[in-house]
Amino acid sequence: MSTLQGKSISAVGVIVAIASIVSNLAVAQSQTLPPAAIADNDSIYIDGKTFAITPGRAKGDISAQIEALGARDLGPGAIIFRSGERLYIVAAPVLVPGARNQAGQNAPVQNGQTNRVTSEYVVPKSAELQELYGMLKEHRVLEDMQGILSPFRLPEELTLKTTECGMVNSWYSRENSKPTVTICYELLRHILQSLPKKATPGGITPRDAAVGQFFWLTTHEVGHAMFDIFKVPIFGHAEDAADNFAGYIMLQFGKERARRLIAGGAWAWRMYVADYRTNPIVQTQLAGFASNHGQPEERFYNLMCLAFGADPVTFADLTQDGYLPPNRSPSCRFEYDTLAYAFHREISPHIDQQMARQVLDTAWFSNAPSTNSTSPRPR
Repeated sequence: MSTLQGKSISAVGVIVAIASIVSNLAVAQSQTLPPAAIADNDSIYIDGKTFAITPGRAKGDISAQIEALGARDLGPGAIIFRSGERLYIVAAPVLVPGARNQAGQNAPVQNGQTNRVTSEYVVPKSAELQELYGMLKEHRVLEDMQGILSPFRLPEELTLKTTECGMVNSWYSRENSKPTVTICYELLRHILQSLPKKATPGGITPRDAAVGQFFWLTTHEVGHAMFDIFKVPIFGHAEDAADNFAGYIMLQFGKERARRLIAGGAWAWRMYVADYRTNPIVQTQLAGFASNHGQPEERFYNLMCLAFGADPVTFADLTQDGYLPPNRSPSCRFEYDTLAYAFHREISPHIDQQMARQVLDTAWFSNAPSTNSTSPRPR
């Protein structure tokens, strides 16, 4: 729902290296070995000294032997490789030989189909929201989001819905068991009313602020939806995880577009840190820390850190202008790599990679209304 150091950096190198080795080995094996399979109750033994491979067949009750030996289920697969005089085994929950699509990505763990996102504009009862409803529908804003989310292979339909709520909010829930992201007209009106009047000194245009905030809040709720639909395990706050999901999606659109999305998405929070040089002490009611959402300042810095970790060159000014403190920026690469690894394991198997590349190359929201549009603005 949206409302207004652990490990060393070198550890990420180990994770990335293992993932790379597993990927390369899977491809090599699929290219060099003839198709083969282990029949029911058969086994393969690899000698740890001679590295000889010996096939075998179990005798008697195999289930009893599994229990007696303390064997564990490897799930969808595993890869064994040799390095020097040692053997290593890596569980491969999403990457097994023969389970890669034409784009070289992991096959989806669950059955799913692309283009399973639908949209719904609910007609508001309030007259003051009618104009906003018409503007969103005319510019097909939800249809643009459908296109962006089309590569996800979903086992069930996901609905994006705009509606009158009586409050400034958005959320994800299941309505009649159907996954639904709800975005309130009141929240969208609040965004439009808080846009900069003109381009800021940092280059943020009113359109950037509008598109970035809409994109961020929508993908935040979509993150909740994906965690639910794909049964993604989450350690920590689900709201932080959804923030990270939204930030990661934004950062995949290439340098310039990613920068504009990130800057636009963070516009709502900049007011909280805009005068940090003159007012470095923030007064916050204690009850604010009891929320399942992080404080606006925390969410701002988390998003800035992800951006800097993803591309320290494109987002170099975050440290130069002081938006990212020196006690945080050194860990940002690790934070981004950790997120990218989790996304690759849990979400990427459910994405059609060829469609995703087309999505990332498309200029979305090209018809989004600008602040000087002749279309009526909500009052």
